[in-house]
Order: sequence, then C-alpha cells, then structure tokens
Amino acid sequence: MKVSVSQLARTINSRFEHLLADLDEAIILSGQKTAHMKMLEDSEQAEARRELLLVEEVANKAREEKADITKGHLKQAEAEFHQSYITDLRKHFEDPEFLLNEVLGIHPSVGRVLDVLYTEACSISRLESAMEELDWLSASLIKFVRQPKYRRVDSTGSPIVINTTRGALSFVGIESLRILLPALIAKRSLPPKAQQFPQLVKHMWEYSLGSGKACQAVAEKEGIKWYLGYNIGLMSSWGRSAIAKLYVKHFDHHLQKMIVETRKKNNPNKAKLLAELKPSTKYLIALWKKHASHVNSDMVAHLKCRWLTVGIGLEDYARIKEISIKSVDEAKLHPLARLLFQCQGYMQFKMMKNNGLLSKNASMLYLRNFGIKSEDVVLLTKVNLTGLEIKIKEADSKE
Repeated sequence: MKVSVSQLARTINSRFEHLLADLDEAIILSGQKTAHMKMLEDSEQAEARRELLLVEEVANKAREEKADITKGHLKQAEAEFHQSYITDLRKHFEDPEFLLNEVLGIHPSVGRVLDVLYTEACSISRLESAMEELDWLSASLIKFVRQPKYRRVDSTGSPIVINTTRGALSFVGIESLRILLPALIAKRSLPPKAQQFPQLVKHMWEYSLGSGKACQAVAEKEGIKWYLGYNIGLMSSWGRSAIAKLYVKHFDHHLQKMIVETRKKNNPNKAKLLAELKPSTKYLIALWKKHASHVNSDMVAHLKCRWLTVGIGLEDYARIKEISIKSVDEAKLHPLARLLFQCQGYMQFKMMKNNGLLSKNASMLYLRNFGIKSEDVVLLTKVNLTGLEIKIKEADSKE
C-alpha cells in the first residue's frame, strides 16, 4: 500500500518526538536495533539461548505467555492511572500565568526585556531597569561573561571581575545581547534533568536553539525581521517544556495517592501493579501532541510583548492541523507560523539524520513536505545551529 507524503511525515514526526525524550525508543521505532540490543545478541547469553533444548524452549514459552498476561494487566493499570492523572494536569494547561511563573520560572516581565531589547532606543540603563525582577537572568548573564574565554584585563593587567547586572550588560554590548539574552531565557525554560528521560534536556536545547538559528537565517531571506524569526524559534518549545516539567514533577505524588486509594478498596494486586509504574514516553508525547502548541501560544501571549510581535505566529502555528506545507499555505497562516513550520521541520530532519533515524529517500520527501527547497538546505548548512556566536566588546570600548 502506497503511503502518502503527509502520512510519512506523521510517522517520522512521531519518531522525532520519541528522539526528544529517549533516543533508544526512536531507534526501535525506525526499525533498527539499539546498541544494548546488539550487545545482547552478540553476548554469550544470547548464543546460549539459541542452543536451548526443546524442553527449555517450552518452559521459556510458558514463562513468556505468563509475562505477556502480566504486561497486559500493567498496561491497563498504566492507562487507568494516566486517565486520572491527565485530568488533573489539564487544569494547569489553561493557566498561562501559573505555567510561566511556577513551572518555567519565567516572570512575565521577560516580555518587557524583550521589547526593550529590539527597539532602536535600547540602552544598558533601560535593560537594567527591565531586568530588576529577574534575578535569575542577571545571574545567568554574569555567569556567562565570567567564562575564561571572555576574561579581560584592565590597563594594569589585572583581571576585570564583573559582579553587577549593569557591568555584565555593558561588557556584552547591545548587539550581542540581542542574541544572548533570548538564548538565556530559552535555557531557563528547559525541563530539569530526569532519570526517566535522560536525554530530554540535551535534545530540547538542541532543538530550541537550532529552530531559533534556522528561523533567523530563513527570516532574512523571506523579508521578515531576523529577531522575530530568532525569538519565535527559541520560544517554540516552551509548551513541551512546561508539560514535561509538570508531568514528571507531580507523577510520584499522584501515583502514591492512587496506590493508597487502591489499597483502601482492598485491591492489593492492582496496588502492586501501580507501584511499578514510571513516567511514560508514550503518554508524555500524547500530551505534547494535544496541548503543547496551544500552551506555548498562551504563555507567550501572557508576556504581552508589544514590539516583539511573535505571539500571532505561535497562535497561528497552533491552528496547523496537517503536517504539510500545502495545508499550511491553504490555511493562509501568518508568515511567522509558516517560517516556524519550515524551520522546525528542518531541525527535526537534521537531528534525526544525525542520529541515523532517516534514510536518504525519506529525508528528501520529508523536507519537501515542509516546503524546504534546495536553496534553503544550502543556506542552512552554512549556519551553526548548535552554538551561539557572541562577539564581546573589547574591555576598553564604550557603550
């Protein structure tokens, strides 16, 4: 049966969502074997299993069937738990102020900082004033400029030690701050490291920064202000981050509550099954697919940016129903939504390609589905999508 390009895109997008949380799961979805699976196959244990006697094979089969029954009960318990848990989480998805402040740790005054940053009248004094309520941003900025590679000395040869927000702002300079501050804000939004999803933070940062850099490069080609592209790309994963943080943070509490209730109902077998549950990539991705774009749009709207007008782009992006540039164009969405759709598609391609999750033929179809043309590929291959190029002023230069 012939698979349409949009169906292929949906399949590969699902693979990418798994890549964000767990590379091994994405590898299995792509029909390949993980390093661990290959190691087991090559081990003496695997060789011994291939040489089992018939009696042992029958015994193993019986154990496998019993394990399958237990696995089925476990899946049912997991589904029932998540039905309750997701109902509890949904109420938070409709509260952008709570998500920004309590979940991402981003005060709405970030909107004022970003507005000031891109006006012609931007100055160190105005930025310092706008950052008064953002101690974490000041601390991140000071930590950044204290890196050995940015160390400077004064006229006497003594190292310049920067301890203040104003000193750090002046040290970096307005033009470089327009690149650096949004990146520090985006980094703040990342979910914390979690045992259940060990690669999530690394992959989310690669995706966020890469989307920002790609949108910046393509925006200039499309006649869109570069900083609008850069910021919409950096902000485009806030919804995923907020949902991941919430999902992991409250998982154990809700699970323990359900276990206690189950024991009170005199159902120890179900309570035992529940005790085995851990945060699930499958359910996290389901939440992302259903809620991330709308949550993202609502949080950015809550920043109330007047100059950095990326909110309309994210609002329209949340309206995308089909993963197809044709569908996006027919919906006549805002140019920023189209730009984000294309550049996220490119980053998804890039990250999957780098991890051996896409064939050459699938890559070509996938890029075409996102409206990425050969000239776009040529342009983006010249862009450093994984790092920031920050040009620090000389120590003796003036603001």
